Amino acid sequence: MGRGGGALRMPRRKSISDEEILERALPVMAQAGPAGFTLAELARVVGVAPATLLQRFGDKRTLILRALEQDNARFVEWLEAMPTGVGADVVVGIYAEASRLFGDNPSLSDHLLWLREDIRDPDLNRLARHRFRLFREMIVRRLPSLPIPAERAADLLDAQYHGAVVQWALEPRGALADFVRDALRDWFRLAGL
Repeated sequence: MGRGGGALRMPRRKSISDEEILERALPVMAQAGPAGFTLAELARVVGVAPATLLQRFGDKRTLILRALEQDNARFVEWLEAMPTGVGADVVVGIYAEASRLFGDNPSLSDHLLWLREDIRDPDLNRLARHRFRLFREMIVRRLPSLPIPAERAADLLDAQYHGAVVQWALEPRGALADFVRDALRDWFRLAGL
């Protein structure tokens, strides 16, 4: 019994972990875009009160940063599961798999809006640059011998990959992963491989 004769209140147990909320936030963020993403919508999807999200994360920006930090940690696990061989086919396969991270039927316009925020916001930019650096380092280790330094080749492959994704978004032809695979195979053919 507490003071005044009332029962002691036990803190309520969390029905959903912070990690699960952050994981479930990612598709909501991707679909809504930066301007459309709200804590109210996430709360509805997750099944908690908006006040619960504020209590746990403080504000929308903190939740977004934590969700992206958690996603970067999972991305590291994804990178570690990629093939370890060396060669054009290995690299092309990794880029094709990377395009699958957009989903089966991606609408890339909202992803591009997040990219805009990755460029403008210093904290989001730091997270995006870290992710891109880890990816390029993996690609460099898997590249076959080329007439230019591997680091430069990885930069050019990234440009080709991102260009192919945008090209597909404007004019979809087949599955995104297949489109990316064909574009990068042709890149290696131009390099004489």
